[in-house]
Amino acid sequence: MSQERGPLAGLRVVFFGMGGVFSRAPLEALLRAGADLRAAVEPAPAETMARVAEDEPFTKLEPSRWAASGAGRRGLPLAGAAGGTGQSMRDIAASAGAPLYSVRRLADARTVAALAAYAPDAICVACFTRRLPPAVLALPRLGALNAHPSLLPENRGPDPLFWTFHAGARKTGVTIHLMDEGLDTGPILAQRWMALVEGMPETSLEMVLGRLAGDLLVEALAGLAAGTLTPRPQDEARASYHSWPEAEDYVIPASWEARRAYTFAHGVMGRGIPITLMARDGARFRLIEPLLYTLQSQMDEAWRVQHGLLVMTCADGDFICRAEALG
Repeated sequence: MSQERGPLAGLRVVFFGMGGVFSRAPLEALLRAGADLRAAVEPAPAETMARVAEDEPFTKLEPSRWAASGAGRRGLPLAGAAGGTGQSMRDIAASAGAPLYSVRRLADARTVAALAAYAPDAICVACFTRRLPPAVLALPRLGALNAHPSLLPENRGPDPLFWTFHAGARKTGVTIHLMDEGLDTGPILAQRWMALVEGMPETSLEMVLGRLAGDLLVEALAGLAAGTLTPRPQDEARASYHSWPEAEDYVIPASWEARRAYTFAHGVMGRGIPITLMARDGARFRLIEPLLYTLQSQMDEAWRVQHGLLVMTCADGDFICRAEALG
């Protein structure tokens, strides 16, 4: 449904995303800016892919499917900060009067034809787990814009927030880039950084970055439409790529700086995946709660339990936490 005002008024957009705030906040920002949302696209759940007939590349869900639950209303309940409505991406699309496609095969000619029928000026992507095929990338006249939660070309890949915490980074940010056939490799349209607050959990960082992504996506799309924005290539000499983390990536070794251990532990504790501490003498502990760190170690030993808390010597200081011994 097209909005009557805003820098993107009348611009036809097909949006690719999922259920998290890093999808919802940019979609809300586009709609507040007046974009005409023609359709939203999400990857089909694995269980759906297993039971639906193999010859059906997607399922189209009309806005009326949400009418009974109060969604699907004409008009947008988008008051307040971006990402603050609590609506799902499906609800936001339905409120804008747009259908949702749950896609199993993006490269299927029927999927491409269905999306092409909307004559999109732009495709906008925020937290979509599958690579867009060339035939889809070629549909919009302004190109496909991706919002990526890192300062590209650093931290390319599907889980940049994890690797930001894993590195103990002091800053991060959002990049809007044009998509090509690579993964997070296309030319940059807009980029903005933010300081990473010590002790910030992943949920809070995702919300802040989602709001930032919404602002930048609107800015970049408006610049492209007006012809005032020139894409710049990424610096491949600075590029780094990380895949999905594995179990060994949730180990905090004593060789880390204490601040890095603290930042990582606070960042990813909410995932519910066990985090292991590895002391310099080989002792292993399961992290229960990170508490604080010191800039200079006060111990000669690799670790000690003091007042019921584990104090582990790191490269430059001590990491203090609640933990239990393993093995």
